[in-house]
Amino acid sequence: MNKAISSNQLAYSVSAFILASNLLTSNVYSFVKNDSWFAVIAGFAVSLLIIGIYILLSRSYPGLGLFEINDAVFGKIVGKIMSFFYIFYFVSLAILNTRVMGDFVKGEELTRTPLMLIFVVFILVCAWAVRKGPVNMTRYGFFSTFVAIVVITTITLLLIYKYNLKHLAPSFMLPARNYVIGTHIVTMLPFCEILAFTTFIPHLYRPNQFGRAMLKGLTIAAVMLLIVVLRDTVVLGKFITIFSMPSYYTARCIDIGDILTRVEIVYAIVLIGLLFFKVSITYYATIAGLTKILGTSMYQSLIYIIGALICIYAAACFPSLAGHVKWKMTAAPTFSTVFILILPLLTLIVSFIRNSLSPKKHASESA
Repeated sequence: MNKAISSNQLAYSVSAFILASNLLTSNVYSFVKNDSWFAVIAGFAVSLLIIGIYILLSRSYPGLGLFEINDAVFGKIVGKIMSFFYIFYFVSLAILNTRVMGDFVKGEELTRTPLMLIFVVFILVCAWAVRKGPVNMTRYGFFSTFVAIVVITTITLLLIYKYNLKHLAPSFMLPARNYVIGTHIVTMLPFCEILAFTTFIPHLYRPNQFGRAMLKGLTIAAVMLLIVVLRDTVVLGKFITIFSMPSYYTARCIDIGDILTRVEIVYAIVLIGLLFFKVSITYYATIAGLTKILGTSMYQSLIYIIGALICIYAAACFPSLAGHVKWKMTAAPTFSTVFILILPLLTLIVSFIRNSLSPKKHASESA
C-alpha cells in the first residue's frame, strides 16, 4: 500500500494546508487595507502560473517526487545540493508555522504556559503524524477542510448583522506598489507553499492527477480565504490594520443576545488543528528529503532529531511577536520566492534544455 493517496485526498489536504494561514492575512491588510480582496484574487491568478511549473515538472518525470526530479534533472551531486535548499525551506516553514501557533496559543489562550512547553507538546503530536507517513496524513485532509469551511461559513453568517459594506470603499485609491506587495504576500505565503506536496507524488494512486488535485485544492482554499478577507473588512473596517490576528478578533465580535458568545474559542481550536496539519506536512517533506540525500534508513531517528531542532529554533528565531510580524511583512515573501519560484523555474528550464538536446545527441550517435 505504498501508493495509496487518491486525487481527492491530496486536493483536500492542499486546501487544509492553505487555510492554516488564516492568521497571516494581517500582512496583506497592512499594505492593501480594504482592497485586500483584490490581492487574494490577483494572488490566486499568479499562483496558477507558478503551480503550473510544478505540474509541468511532474508530467515530465511521471511518478517522481521533488527530490527525485532534482536528481533526474541535475544529476546526483548537483541534485542533492538543490534538494538541500528545498529541505532548508521546508524545515523553515515548519519552524515559522510552529512559532505562529505558539504565539497565538500563548497570546490568546494559555498566557501563563511557557512557550517552549507549547512547542514541545505540539511537535510531539506532529512527530506522531509524520511517523504514520504521508498516506495516513492525507486521509484527514477532507475532514480538516470540511470543518474549516463549516466554521468559516458559520462565523460569516453569524456576523451578518455587523456588516457595513461602506468599509469596502473607497476602492483602488492606494499606490500601485501596495497592490503588487499585497499580491506578492498572498502568492508566496499562503498559496504557493503547497510546493511541499510535490514530495507526495510517489505515494499517489495516479501520479498523472497531481496537477488536477493541486488546482482543485488551491481553488477551494482561495474561495474560502476570499470570504474571510471580505468578512473581516466589512466587520472591522479601518480597524482591520491594528489587529495582529484580524480573523480571530472578528470571531470575537459575535455576541447574539448574550447567549452566543466566545465563538472565537471554536475558531482557535480549528486553527490550531489546521496548523498541526500544515506543520506535519512540511515536517514530513523535510524528513523525506533528508532520507533521500543522506541515503539512510534512519527515518524514525530523524523525526525526533528534526523535531528537537524545530522546537529550539522556533523559540529562538524571533525575540518577540513584533519581530515575527515584521519578518512576515518584509523579508518572508522574498525569502519564499527563491524556493517557490526561482528554483523550480530553474529546474524546468534545465529540464527543457536537456530534453531538447537529447534528440540531437541521439541523432549524432546514429550518424
